[in-house]
Amino acid sequence: MAHPRFPGNLLSARRRSAIGAGLRSLRVHILLWTIVPITVFLLGLSFTDVYGHQQAMRTMVEERDRSLAQAVAGRIGDGLAQNARLLQALAADSAFAGAAPEAQQQLLDRLGAPFEGVAMLDGAQKLRGAWGDGRAWAEAAFVARLAEAAHTGAGPAYLAGAHDGLAPYHLAVAVALPGDGGTLVGVLPLARSAVPAGVEGLLASPQAYARLLDEEGRPLYEAGAPLSEPPEGDAVVTTSEPVPGTGWRVEVAEPWHSLVPLVLRYAQATVLIAAAAVLISLASVYVGVRYVTGPLGALGERARRVAWGDFDAVAQPVGGVEEIASLQRALQQMAAQVRSYQAAMRSYVGAITRAQEEERIRLARELHDDTVQSLIALGQRMERMQKSCAHEGDGCAAELGELRQSLRGLVHEVRRVIADLRPTGLDELGLEPALEMLVGRLPASYHAAFGVEGTPRRLAPDLELALYRIAQEALKNVEQHSSAGHVEVRLRFEEQGVRLLVADDGAGFEAPSSPDELARDGHYGLLGMRERAVLAGGWLTVASSPGRGTQVEAYLPSS
Repeated sequence: MAHPRFPGNLLSARRRSAIGAGLRSLRVHILLWTIVPITVFLLGLSFTDVYGHQQAMRTMVEERDRSLAQAVAGRIGDGLAQNARLLQALAADSAFAGAAPEAQQQLLDRLGAPFEGVAMLDGAQKLRGAWGDGRAWAEAAFVARLAEAAHTGAGPAYLAGAHDGLAPYHLAVAVALPGDGGTLVGVLPLARSAVPAGVEGLLASPQAYARLLDEEGRPLYEAGAPLSEPPEGDAVVTTSEPVPGTGWRVEVAEPWHSLVPLVLRYAQATVLIAAAAVLISLASVYVGVRYVTGPLGALGERARRVAWGDFDAVAQPVGGVEEIASLQRALQQMAAQVRSYQAAMRSYVGAITRAQEEERIRLARELHDDTVQSLIALGQRMERMQKSCAHEGDGCAAELGELRQSLRGLVHEVRRVIADLRPTGLDELGLEPALEMLVGRLPASYHAAFGVEGTPRRLAPDLELALYRIAQEALKNVEQHSSAGHVEVRLRFEEQGVRLLVADDGAGFEAPSSPDELARDGHYGLLGMRERAVLAGGWLTVASSPGRGTQVEAYLPSS
């Protein structure tokens, strides 16, 4: 059976999407917020312990190398002093100077002297005699130099290295002869001295590097592998000790990290790991604020707008982790269901409202065509009766005049009731003139102002009636509760709808945070205004606080 094949890029895209969703999940961020601080704390403790251990190890290595360098310097000094004592023993043996060369060599062998040659100088630094290879270098410059140093110094003089005619890797020793101011100089290979064994004894580890330096810092003998790069910071422990009886010194350099166990060697790596953990923690906090806290706050604000009827508020994504996106999708589905339910309720309530309005129109027409006309006719008849009974006296005429005045007041009141039942100006003139007349009925103390923005146009009758009733109820609240000094009503025509704003600078009140509190707090007028806006497919908000006035804003879609 053939298996279906999927394009590689499709599979990789799905895999990347799944991985990205997993990394954006709230579970991952909670784990990061929990584990990363603990990791940083443990790494801090580990670093402190490792750093302390490394410092102790460095101090131990430094003390060990210093003790070893002191011992080696003493050993080399003792070896050089032994060579000087051999020369002094030869100088004290009177038979040495007059013996045959074979006898002199036998004497050197008997004393265990490692010299390849010996030269004796008088007080004027003239060659008095030479034995072995001494004649080959007796006239060299280093001989006179050593002779002068042996007499001017407090003890024997030493010279090593290829200087002033001395062969490489050789050691020259000079002692002053007592009495005539002469000098005895001996030359031996450096390998026969205590120098090689001493310097190589400084190599306590394979990474150590040791050397013997003269007075001018020139290396006389080296052992171990030189450091390929200059030491950085305190990574290398360097110890230097003087060789007794000379101006020389021994020096040993050792990377102390090589002696530390592998686990404790990388304190810098521990710091980097801790810094990386801190950065990850900060990044996690940043991601939490950006992708959890911020989106949750934005989603909460949009949910409050949905509660006031703005169902499109949750349409735009707020971002964040996958759980917040799922929550927003659930809110969108809920808003769609509520909107569908409200659409059905609008159809039902709209039918009821239209029936009520039609009944009001019928009542207004009947009151206007029948009751008002009858009252007017009655008033005219009473006027004729008043004229006919004028000759009967003032009493009858005065009574009829009062009755006629009462009828006029009744006619005015019936006309006002008719206007409240159905504003005739709204059907005949349109929304803007009807609202302007409604604002004009307010007392002059309110300094009421009315304005229109955008391009005015006629709307559906139910929309115009809803806006008129909202404005009517808002101005009624101004008269009854606000004690305002200024009232402003603005009507703005937008491309997709109409916006109505009624604002005053009155006493204000503590506005409810959600529409459910309107009925509980007894704000039935505001609740009716909101219901009218919602039934028309729009929304209504109320902004108010004690002492800062009230603002009612309604938006109704016109398309």
